[in-house]
Amino acid sequence: MSSTVTVLGASGNIGKLLVPYLSARGYQVRAVGRSRPSFDLPGVTNHRVAYSEQEALNQACAGTSAIYMLIGLEYKTNVWQQEWPPLTERLILAAQFSGSKLIFFDNVYGYGLVSGSINEETPLNPNTKKGAVRAKMDEMLLQAITSGQIRAVLAKAPDFYGPGITTSLLGDRFFDLLINKQTLEFFGNPEMIHNYAYVGDLAPALEKLANSDFIGNIHLPTGPTITGYQMAEILKTLAGNDLKVAPMRQSTAWWLGVFIPILRELHEMMYQSENPFNFSSIKIMKMFPDLKITSYEDGLAQTIKWYKNHIPAKNK
Repeated sequence: MSSTVTVLGASGNIGKLLVPYLSARGYQVRAVGRSRPSFDLPGVTNHRVAYSEQEALNQACAGTSAIYMLIGLEYKTNVWQQEWPPLTERLILAAQFSGSKLIFFDNVYGYGLVSGSINEETPLNPNTKKGAVRAKMDEMLLQAITSGQIRAVLAKAPDFYGPGITTSLLGDRFFDLLINKQTLEFFGNPEMIHNYAYVGDLAPALEKLANSDFIGNIHLPTGPTITGYQMAEILKTLAGNDLKVAPMRQSTAWWLGVFIPILRELHEMMYQSENPFNFSSIKIMKMFPDLKITSYEDGLAQTIKWYKNHIPAKNK
């Protein structure tokens, strides 16, 4: 097996962690982005590629053992509807051209609202426009796998957090308020269970999936379910002060969406935070027992430390 791999979307949240991880493991890494990435690491070459051009994608993936698909598109429904399906088709063709295994970093929107545990056998049943796009993408990939056109893994993760992760529900706004206002703004109902993946646990899992015989749908390592109020207790201990919990409920998000575009886009996804959300990663942990799931105590401690070094202390 070739030790050369391609990382598409190398400068994004997951890519900026995966590329150094693979470099440290001795891989030759083609770090690819719409703008040329700027990694200065052993074995890493940086490439600018137009994802809209099939031949450019084919050449970026040629001669590699694995393609890690970490591309992100602008978080707008119309952009997703217009761009994700044709991009997914181009990625399938690139994987077929190169013979590389495609590791497609995926989200959970295609499942829709689920009662009970969300596992790999949960059917696609989207209840939002963005969910319908993701379900269509999953169906395209699964059909390409079933037909023998490509070898691929749909590696799904729920909301994730960690050092350097700013565009997330547990991202810059959440930790800015925590550090400067002693306020925890929870998106949705803090009484509901939810679970989150620590970003540091994802790269080892993606590498193992690339080097295994597994193909199909799999859930990435994710922490146990926790309510917003339970997380608040952990954060109170870590922050060393009393914290106020400020829920942002659906009606508030809808009203603020008039002024804050991202909330307008997130509003339809609030069913995940207004209802119990129980994402299971039991399967991958049984497949690879040496993988770890970082505790919320440790993961949040590392995240707070990072944010304190990157967010100005406004009220000091």
